[in-house]
Amino acid sequence: MYKNILFVILLFMSTVLFAQNQPNMAPSRMLKTASSLVEAQQYEAAESYYKKGLAAATKNKDVYYQAQAYEGLGNLYSRLTQKKQAAESYEKAIKLYRAQGLSVIAEVLESLVKGLKGEGDLYAGVEVGAKGIKLSVIELQLHKDSENDYILKTDTSINTDAAALSYQSEVETRNAIAVFYKIIKTRYDIAYNKIHIVISSGLKQDLDKYGKTEYFAQVIRPKELDSRIRINYITPKQEAELSFRGIVPQKNRLTADQLDVGSGNTKGGYFDEMNAFVPVTFALGTKSFQRLIESKTQGSLEEFLESAKQIMDDSLARLMVYEFANKTEFKTRDVVYLSGGIVWSIASLMYPEKINDNYVEISAADIASFRKKVYSDYMTLITPDVSKTLDAKDANTTLRNINRVIKTYDQKAMLAGAIWLDELIQQVNTRNPGKKFIYPRYAYVGWISGYIMDKINKQYMTMASN
Repeated sequence: MYKNILFVILLFMSTVLFAQNQPNMAPSRMLKTASSLVEAQQYEAAESYYKKGLAAATKNKDVYYQAQAYEGLGNLYSRLTQKKQAAESYEKAIKLYRAQGLSVIAEVLESLVKGLKGEGDLYAGVEVGAKGIKLSVIELQLHKDSENDYILKTDTSINTDAAALSYQSEVETRNAIAVFYKIIKTRYDIAYNKIHIVISSGLKQDLDKYGKTEYFAQVIRPKELDSRIRINYITPKQEAELSFRGIVPQKNRLTADQLDVGSGNTKGGYFDEMNAFVPVTFALGTKSFQRLIESKTQGSLEEFLESAKQIMDDSLARLMVYEFANKTEFKTRDVVYLSGGIVWSIASLMYPEKINDNYVEISAADIASFRKKVYSDYMTLITPDVSKTLDAKDANTTLRNINRVIKTYDQKAMLAGAIWLDELIQQVNTRNPGKKFIYPRYAYVGWISGYIMDKINKQYMTMASN
């Protein structure tokens, strides 16, 4: 360790000494020296070299290196949390980049300036799911050398039964999209190219069975929707990667897994050492597993439970083994980010006092215990006493949240989801039973925020190619 530190010190001493002995050093070398000094946390020296580079570029009338110098100073001041100086430097760089037609760099810096001012760009995502239509309006703030901030401005949904594939469900879905589009335009005035309407992978699976995906995308389109906005759809594999990108913090993307247990399917995965996404997908989720069980029995809760166990033993356990057979890296990692309605239910009912926590750690034992309680002690589970652990305001918030849970999932739906998730986690834990499971409270906008980020990235790539 000490040898490495000594090497770094000697390296930057030699860099600085070399620079000091070059009175006529080109602006490019001065700016490179400055950026190296920033990485070495030699900020005063870095500022000096950025300013020397700026002076040399100004003398040479080199507009590109002037812009680069101002950008470097902006990055430096941003790292030092000197927001006013950072914004001023970025704005000078933007003006110079714009003058040269370098619009990609200019737009990135404009987003960074907004981030410094606590502002961001607004994006709207409308998710057309099997059981409802959800609107998410997200403010994206970009920050230099830190995680980008997603600020949820609006999160609302309208329950429809799109998966019924009936005339009535088509009308309800179209009307819901029209309502949300009006909110997007009148309340937030979001540009058409920042509005994304997407049919979820779970609903697409149902539509594909009847070859109705393209038809459905057309029939649910409101007449007032801007003609430039497409209604798209995604596959389970695409949704898995987008969920990962939207949910897992960037710093953990090469070391963590992600699983989303939806109503119609389960999807997730991980990025391998080559930065390639490896998907994990199952065509079953909370609601679809419930429907499968109910196709075998319409009897009591006891018969429901027995049928679930039988289906699991007969086929689903093998399905899990096959899916993970060549994905041992998923099993060996230490952290899994879990999302989906059943995970929300577990976090809400097992840890009601953590209503304000952005991340709730859930153990494999919690999931197994939840499964037992749903069956044998359901009323106690859904009526926790929070009067001693929370103040009146937070107690009211958590009770409203629990009420939403039990309105979304009845006892059988909750039991189906708990069994499916518990069995899945047991399979995931066969190689590393000590792993952590983390529920991010913002996960319900995970894949749509990942979708938005993917669109932003493609937008910049297109600009660069042009």
